[in-house]
Amino acid sequence: MLFKNWPLSSIVQRYLASNFIGPFVFSTLFFVIFLLTFQLFRLIRIVTTKGVDLALVFELMGHIAVSFLPMAVPLSVLFATIFTMNKLSEDSEIVAMRSFGLTKKVLLAPLLVLGVFIAGMIFVLNRNLIPHSKTQFKNTIIKLTSQGSMTDIKAGQFFTEIPGVTLFAEKVNEGGTKLSEVFISQKKGEEEQVIFAKRGALIKQSSGKLRTPTLRLHLEEGNIVKQNKEKEIEKIIFKEYDFPVLSGGVLPGFVTKDSMRSNFELKKVIKARQKRLGELSQKKTLGASEKKERGDILSRLPKSQLEYWSRYNTPLQVMLFIFLGFSLGIKRGRGRTKNSGSLGLFFLIGYYVLFFGGVSLARKGTLPAYSVVYLPTVLSMILGVRLYSKLDWQS
Repeated sequence: MLFKNWPLSSIVQRYLASNFIGPFVFSTLFFVIFLLTFQLFRLIRIVTTKGVDLALVFELMGHIAVSFLPMAVPLSVLFATIFTMNKLSEDSEIVAMRSFGLTKKVLLAPLLVLGVFIAGMIFVLNRNLIPHSKTQFKNTIIKLTSQGSMTDIKAGQFFTEIPGVTLFAEKVNEGGTKLSEVFISQKKGEEEQVIFAKRGALIKQSSGKLRTPTLRLHLEEGNIVKQNKEKEIEKIIFKEYDFPVLSGGVLPGFVTKDSMRSNFELKKVIKARQKRLGELSQKKTLGASEKKERGDILSRLPKSQLEYWSRYNTPLQVMLFIFLGFSLGIKRGRGRTKNSGSLGLFFLIGYYVLFFGGVSLARKGTLPAYSVVYLPTVLSMILGVRLYSKLDWQS
């Protein structure tokens, strides 16, 4: 029997839960704001150069803040639990609860219930909302960049905001959309091309469900000089030519990132890649394009699997970190030295060193993705059980 006086037990459990909620909310806000500062420099640059409304800036900050929750929440529950149990121990409230006959299971129960609620919330957010927020953030950034591209081109000045492209126009009019005597230099790896044209016009469009921005430069009366990696030169003369300045999804990380896919989409991608890899593996000989395709799949598949399994591991992290925080946070009594915060920090360092070390091996195909994701969690659970069993509750 956990406790003879159930009403008193219920009061104590509600008291423990209320003491945990405040530090948890505060620490979550702290970690989210801390991570958000790394994106503020990028947002400030866009605000100052593109003339973005303040409302849109807050919308962008909201999207990126939501995407940081899977990283911030497990850390928050660990330190909030340690802080709560430390404070109750320092104030001798844990001693008083034990003197009433309360067991450590009774004290742990309300924290675990809150942990289940928090873990469920993170799992639900990870399914669709967080990938959607990441997509919207990147999509909006690209839209703002493309808008700037239509207004920032100046006559007689080199324009370099388009990745891998240098553009020069002798004359610019109509808000930067009509160009004369256009020069474009583009480099992709070892290949390079130079384009000259008498006239050009910037044409902006949107495509797809997400209204992905596309931007092309319609050129007239010019020529293209191409040089490949073998240093061979090819010249093409044209009357009209469309140069793709920005096409939806071509910028690194836009939509194609696994973190921007929902769980259903990510699982579908993984199955499709595994199926195609199996088909290629059954062939005795592979052509050059098939070898390249196989190499691409072997490179991308582990990353997709790591993202997929990490989403299921985050709720487990929440439960584990509450369990560990409870075991680390309880002190034997007032004045007893036990630097729980430092112990929690050392644990986190060990956990993530093991995790990221495994990630590097998984990306090379040395270890399966699920083992890399779950191994630190399993080892941490073993440590947590040991610490919990060593709590000297009787003395």
